[in-house]
Amino acid sequence: MLAVTDRFLTALRESHAISVAATVFAPSAPTTPRPVQIIGGSVTIDRDARLRRQASLEIAFSLEDPETVPLVRELPFGGFAVIERGIAYADGTVERVQLGRFRVESIVWQELQGRATLTLADPMAQVADEPFLAPYSPAGLKPSDAAVSIVYAVFGDSIAYHVTTSPASETAIADTVYTDDRAAALSDLAASVNAEALFDNFGDFVLRPRSRPTSIAWAVDVGEHGSMLAASETLDRSSVRNGVAVAGQLAADLPPIYALATYDDPTAPTRWAGPFGKVALLVSSTAVQTQEQADETAASLLNLRLGLQRTLTVSSLPNPALEPDDLLEFTFADGRVEQQYVNAARIGLDVGGTLELTTTSDLASPVFVFSGHDALVELGDARLVPA
Repeated sequence: MLAVTDRFLTALRESHAISVAATVFAPSAPTTPRPVQIIGGSVTIDRDARLRRQASLEIAFSLEDPETVPLVRELPFGGFAVIERGIAYADGTVERVQLGRFRVESIVWQELQGRATLTLADPMAQVADEPFLAPYSPAGLKPSDAAVSIVYAVFGDSIAYHVTTSPASETAIADTVYTDDRAAALSDLAASVNAEALFDNFGDFVLRPRSRPTSIAWAVDVGEHGSMLAASETLDRSSVRNGVAVAGQLAADLPPIYALATYDDPTAPTRWAGPFGKVALLVSSTAVQTQEQADETAASLLNLRLGLQRTLTVSSLPNPALEPDDLLEFTFADGRVEQQYVNAARIGLDVGGTLELTTTSDLASPVFVFSGHDALVELGDARLVPA
C-alpha cells in the first residue's frame, strides 16, 4: 500500500470531503506544471495488464480559452498528466495520494459541452512504442542490468530506477538476442529472474522480485463504519493453468533447459492429471540460462495462475493508497473472514466514485517441479513454445 497516515485511513471510514487534482505537462515545457479542473474520470491499476496503470480524465475545456486550447492540442504528442486523490480535512489541510504519472494517449472533446476527455497510460506505453532499431544483444550483462538498460535507452535520466533484485547473484547472459519488441524483451528478462518490471505511481521504473506481502494492508468489512459496499464471487477455469513448462537456452550449441511445475494437491479437482486435466502454460525464454532459473520461474508463474480460479469483485469506500498485490482482510455479512490479494483496482475521481477491487487468493498449495528430461517426459515429450 502506498504511504498514507493513520489519520487518512481513519477518515476514509467516516464522512469526509474528497480532494482530487490533476496537472498536465506539455511537450514544449515538460517541467512546467499546468493544473486542470477535473470533472470526472477513473484510474485503473491491473497487475496482469501490459500497461499496469491506465486512466480516463475528464477536464473542463473551452475553445474560447486562449491558453487551454494550444495546450490540449499539444498534449497527445509527448505530454504527461499527474493525477492525485485524497481527503480535505475539516481543519483545512489536504492529504492526497499520487495515483500515477501518465502519458497522454488521446484527447476527445465535444465543441459545445465545455469538457474534454483524456485517455492516459503509464510510461510502459512508451517502452512498447519504441522498438529496437537493431538487434539487441545483452551478452555479458546480468538480466536485471539488461532490463534497466532497455528502459534507460528510452527515458535516460528523466526518471529514477529502483532495482531490488540481486544482479550480483544472477547468471550473466550468454547468447541472447532481442529484436523489434522492447517491452517483450523487458518482460522476458524480468521473468528469467522471477521478477516483475513496472512503473510506479511516480512514473519511475521498478524491477523487483515477484513476491507477495504477508501483512494485511487494509480491512474491507461490513458494519456502521465498514468499507465494503458490495461483493460478488466468480469461479472460472478460463485463465487457470495447473502446470507451467519453461524452456531456456544457455547457448546455441548447448541443449535447452526444461522445467515443469505442476499443482499436486491430491484433494483438489484442479490437480495435475485430475478432473481438470493437464492444462499447462508453455513459456520459452532465451534469458533463462540455468536449471535453477527455469525451476523458480515455472513455480512462480504456476502460483499466479492457480490463484485466478477464484476471484472476488468488491465495491469499497475509495482508498487511493491500495495497490495490486496488497493483502486485504475481508469480513462478510455472514461473519466469514478471509484474506485476498488485490489483482486490480479501479477508483473513480468524482465525488460519488467508488473503488472496484478484483482480488485473488494465494493457494499456498503443493507444487512439484520436474527438471530437465523429466519435464519432457511428464509433458509427453512436447516441445515448448511461447504462450
